[in-house]
Amino acid sequence: MMKLETTNRQDWQGFSRILEVMSFIDEVDNFSPEESREIMEKLCQLPLCPSETMSMEEVVFWAGVAVGMQLSQHTEEGSVDPDTAEKVLVFSSLFEHSTKNAIVDLALGEMEAPRPPSYQKTGSR
Repeated sequence: MMKLETTNRQDWQGFSRILEVMSFIDEVDNFSPEESREIMEKLCQLPLCPSETMSMEEVVFWAGVAVGMQLSQHTEEGSVDPDTAEKVLVFSSLFEHSTKNAIVDLALGEMEAPRPPSYQKTGSR
C-alpha cells in the first residue's frame, strides 16, 4: 500500500480535495443531474494562483481524471475495446483504493502526531 508523508499544508489541502472528488464519484448515483453539476462546478474551480497553491499530487490527480475520461470516450467510440477498458478500470481501482487509504492514514497520523511541549516564559531571574 502507498504511504504518503507531507509536512506542507498545501499538500494536505490537495489530498483533501482529491478525496472530495473520489467521494463524489463513489456517491454520484445518489445525486440528481443538477446536484452533480453544482458539486462538480465547485470541485473544478481553480484557486486564484494555481501555480502557487496546487500541489503536485493534485495536478497529477486531475491529469489522471482527464486521461480516464478520454479513455472512456475512446471506448464509447470503439477505438479501445471493452476488455482493455475493463482491465484499465481494475488496475486504476487498485490505486484509487490505495490512495484513499493513504489519505486516511495521513489524516490519522496528523491527528495522532505528538506535539512538541510548549514552554512558557517564566520571567527573568
